[in-house]
Amino acid sequence: MQQLVWQNRRNIMNEVIDLLKSHTSIRKFNGEEIKKEDVDVIVGAAMRGATAGNMMAYSIIKVQSEDMLKNLAVSCDNQPFIADAKLALLFVADNYKWHKYFEQRGINEEFPDYKGPSISDFMLGVEDAMIAAQNAVIAAESLGIGTCYIGDIMEQCEYHRELFNLPEYTMPVALVVMGYYDTKPKLRDRFDKSFVVFDEVYPEINNDFINEMFSEEEKKDKDFAPKFYKRKMDAPFFKEMIRSIKIYLKQWE
Repeated sequence: MQQLVWQNRRNIMNEVIDLLKSHTSIRKFNGEEIKKEDVDVIVGAAMRGATAGNMMAYSIIKVQSEDMLKNLAVSCDNQPFIADAKLALLFVADNYKWHKYFEQRGINEEFPDYKGPSISDFMLGVEDAMIAAQNAVIAAESLGIGTCYIGDIMEQCEYHRELFNLPEYTMPVALVVMGYYDTKPKLRDRFDKSFVVFDEVYPEINNDFINEMFSEEEKKDKDFAPKFYKRKMDAPFFKEMIRSIKIYLKQWE
């Protein structure tokens, strides 16, 4: 009996690992609606993610209206497929609620050094929000629902603040769009484990390490570095992201 229990656990573990290792972003949805009970399962899984001090220093905003999704398709660097999603979850690093709680309880009377949330509070909120987001992604994919992270939600801070009515001490850190799909793209290669996973301490990164790490990319295109930089770091969307993030971070200075 005990052996059967362990075998069942092993089978479940293998299914979970297979799911994790088969992740790929979906950018073409088929229009099928997501059931309310499945949305509840996804959000419930997100909320069970690890959280610093059990503070849950984040908020989740569900977006399902066509108008809102169309707005996001434009504001998030003009990506039309966002409008075709049936659900988007916005994950917000949120120190505002705890700040209001401390204000209402007069914390600064007993602790006069308290001036508001610190940069440490912000970083913990980011960690909490991203853990919740990944839990949501895993839950959705276990239900056969495709997902795609939209980092561009960190751009256009003035517009997104107004669109979502975001108060002080908040920042949108991830938008995950979801929907059913007909075809799944092939998995993209990752860097070899030797370039990402280290034992005990961070290694010396010398020229040989870098050359080997990027050798596969440069075999395909010897100009990989300048082309990648131009497409990402030198692109208008990236410069806008830098501008917006600087504005958000001023709240915690």
